[in-house]
Amino acid sequence: MFEMMIIGILYAAAQIFGSLEAEIFNTYLDHVLFLDALFITVMVVLSALVGLIMHIIFGIMSDNTRSRFGRRRPFLLFGGLLAGISMMVYAYSGSFLMALLIDVIAVGAASNAYYVAQRAIIPDLIDIRYRGRANAIANIVGIVGLGISITLFLILNEYYGIPDPRPGREGTIITQEGYIFALTIGGAIFILVGLLGFLCLREPKAESLPPKKPFGLEFKEIFRIDELRKNKEFYKFVLAFLIFNSGNYVFLPFLFIYIFDLGFPTSDLILTIGLGGILVIIFSYVLGRLADKYGRKKFLAPIILIGSFGFFLIPFLAMTAEPIMPLYITAFTLILVIYLGIQTPLNAFHQDLLPEEKRGKFLGILNITHTLSQVIGASVGGIVASLFGINWIFAFAPIFYISSIPLFLKIKETLANPS
Repeated sequence: MFEMMIIGILYAAAQIFGSLEAEIFNTYLDHVLFLDALFITVMVVLSALVGLIMHIIFGIMSDNTRSRFGRRRPFLLFGGLLAGISMMVYAYSGSFLMALLIDVIAVGAASNAYYVAQRAIIPDLIDIRYRGRANAIANIVGIVGLGISITLFLILNEYYGIPDPRPGREGTIITQEGYIFALTIGGAIFILVGLLGFLCLREPKAESLPPKKPFGLEFKEIFRIDELRKNKEFYKFVLAFLIFNSGNYVFLPFLFIYIFDLGFPTSDLILTIGLGGILVIIFSYVLGRLADKYGRKKFLAPIILIGSFGFFLIPFLAMTAEPIMPLYITAFTLILVIYLGIQTPLNAFHQDLLPEEKRGKFLGILNITHTLSQVIGASVGGIVASLFGINWIFAFAPIFYISSIPLFLKIKETLANPS
C-alpha cells in the first residue's frame, strides 16, 4: 500500500505537469503573447512529435538499465529535475520562439524520461489480477493532482485575472505574474515527486531481470514483421487508443481558454468542476474493481456513449440566454468521465498487453497514442475553433471516441477467467 501511494503520487505529479503543459503553456501564448490559436496548434504538434521520439528512446534505455538504483528510478529523477526547471523558466518566455524551444526541446525530452518510468511501474510491480484496482488508486490520486492544477487555474482566475483588453474579446486573461506563480509551483512539485519516487520505490534486483540488449537492436525490432505478429493484440490496442485519444486533444489545448471565456464567477467554477471531480473519483474506483472482476473491455462501449453526451451538450449551452448551471455540471461531469474515469480500465488493459522484458519500449510505441493523437486532435480543434468558434470543438471530440469502440471490442480479453 505504501508503494501504491507513492505510485499514485507519481501519477498525480504527471497529471499536474501534463495539465499545466497542455493548458497553461497554451493559454500563455493567448493571454501574454496575444497570439492566434494557430500558434498553439503549431506548438502542440511539434511538442507531440518530439515526445513521440523521446518516449521510445527513453523506453528502450530504461528497459536495459541495470544500475544499482534500478532501471526506472534514475529516469524519474532525471526527468523530474530537468522538466521541472524547464517549466519554471517557460513563464519568462518573451517570444513565441523562446516558448517553442522550451516546450518542444527541454520539456518534450525531459518529461518523457519521467513518463516512461512512471507508466512502467504498475506492470513492473503489480500482478495482473490486481491491476484494475491498482490503476484505480493511481487514477484517483492522479485526479487529486489534476484537482491541484485546476485549483491553480482558479487562483489565477481570481487573483491574476484581468478583463481581456483586445477589441471584440470578452472574458478574462491571466497576467504574466500569474503564470510565473503557477508554473513555479508546478515545476517544484515535479522536481520533488521525481526525487520522492527515486528514493522510495524498490525495483527488482538487476540479476532477476532479462539480459540487456544493444539499443540499435532493440530499435530495429520495432519494425520487424514477426514482432508485429507476436504482439498483434497490443498493436490493435494502439490503433484503438490512438483514435480515442485524438478526441481528447480536439478540446484539451483550448479547454481553459473556453472556461475563461465563459466569464463565470470562481464559486460557480468550483461547484461545476469540484462536483464533477468527486463523482469521477467514485466512478474510477468502481471501474477498477469491475475491471478486475469482469475484464477490461466489458464496460467501455456504454461508458463512451454516455460520456459523449456531455460533449454534445456544450455548443447548445452557449445558446441559452442565461447559464443553466445544472446542465453545465452534467456536461463537465460526463466530459471528466471520458477524459479521466475511463482511463482506469484502459490503463490496465494496455499494461496487460506489454511484453514483460520490453515494457519501456512498448510504452514508447504506445505513446504514439499520446503524441500523434495531439497532432490529429489539435489540428482538428484548431480548424474547428477558427471556422465555427471554440464551443464547437466539443461536438467533434465524440466522433473519435465513438469510432474507437468497435476497435476496442476486437481486442482479446487479457484476464484468464473474467466473471
